[in-house]
Amino acid sequence: MNRHERRSAAKKQKQQRLTPMQAFKLAIELHQQQRLEEAEKVYRSLLDLQPKHPDALHYYGVLLHQIGQSEQAIAYIKQALVIVPDYLDALNNLGNVLKETGDMQGAVDVYRQVLNLSPNHAGVHNNLGAVLRHLGAYQESISLLTKALALSPNNPDVLQNLGNSYRANGDYQQAIDAYRQSLAIKPQQKTIYQRLWRLLLATGQQEASQEVLKQWVAVDPNNHIAQHHFLAHTGYTPERASEDYIQETFDRFAASFDNVLDRLEYRAPSLVGQAVAKLFSESEKLACVLDAGCGTGLSGISLRAYTDKLIGVDLSQGMLNKAQQRKIYDELVKADLVKYLSSYTHLFNLIISADTLVYFGALEAFLQAASQALTTKGALVFTLEKHDAENGFQLNYHGRYAHTPRYVTDCLVNAGFELHVMETVILRKEMGEPVVGIVVTAICK
Repeated sequence: MNRHERRSAAKKQKQQRLTPMQAFKLAIELHQQQRLEEAEKVYRSLLDLQPKHPDALHYYGVLLHQIGQSEQAIAYIKQALVIVPDYLDALNNLGNVLKETGDMQGAVDVYRQVLNLSPNHAGVHNNLGAVLRHLGAYQESISLLTKALALSPNNPDVLQNLGNSYRANGDYQQAIDAYRQSLAIKPQQKTIYQRLWRLLLATGQQEASQEVLKQWVAVDPNNHIAQHHFLAHTGYTPERASEDYIQETFDRFAASFDNVLDRLEYRAPSLVGQAVAKLFSESEKLACVLDAGCGTGLSGISLRAYTDKLIGVDLSQGMLNKAQQRKIYDELVKADLVKYLSSYTHLFNLIISADTLVYFGALEAFLQAASQALTTKGALVFTLEKHDAENGFQLNYHGRYAHTPRYVTDCLVNAGFELHVMETVILRKEMGEPVVGIVVTAICK
């Protein structure tokens, strides 16, 4: 037996000599120190000896959730609750696991049980209020969070959740006030700067929004999202958004992307699909189609019928992971669009790009690469946000670019395309207001 094996055997023998109380105390200490693998072994040893130890079942379930085994976590915590039905901490943590795994209604039911047992539990008022916001019960959410704040005054997390619920309910100034209070108590909350900045901008408070951006950059100087939007406010217009900005933005956005866009009445994928349907019939079966900036695959749903080979490209791995779940792409690639397209010649019969080129200011490089990658008479369909100023494009305060139709037409012609149709459309709503854009169809000469 080597030294490592001897030490391991001695450690195991020592643990076996511990009383159940000592073993549980050791497991908790290891757990709190984030030594999860060691803690798991002690929990399991204790549960081998006492399978109905409610505290071990509960905290082992919490640990399992931490290491990604959430279904097992729920099962263990529920076992603890069978033994001790009014175990408040276990109920609360069960609600937390259900919330974090997306079972919002299940979380609501559990949190309500906790409040029946402990009506003045500030943390559960906070958690329940946050979950009800996700379910669209904004007024009840606000009521619960207001109660949580009364029970736990000046709690920055409660104020953040209250701001989120006010925002969802359209009470924008109250949301702004809650976010400001939260930041005053805890200035390092990086995500709140973004929410506060957006709300100030949307409510026409441009100077205040710029001041929040300055604070955000000061608190988090390496944040690419903060840097990008600060540039937009200063009037500087880079030729395109940085790769770091795109990846950071959409990796964070991937999980909620489809639901959020549904609330915004997001139309880019369907508008692109309609444009494609005017060019091709499903019976033609194009040899190869590219979804450039595929995101979670919303455009790919309609494209699948037109081709025997559908490829999706995106910079965000989070988005690609969601697209993979749809099982509609033959290939998904993490890459910059221009670099990817530049590596192919006359491969694609159709390239579409829905709501992706809004992160490009200058379109020349993309269109040249797309022209090279398309077959003769291949089609390019894409959306852009529209503006009518004299300059070709501008970076708007929200971080997306808008383009003039004249500039787009000139770029297409110079890249070897023939403009087929350019239609002015409503792409989405933002803070209840329509976002005007264009859907462009061009044919490669």
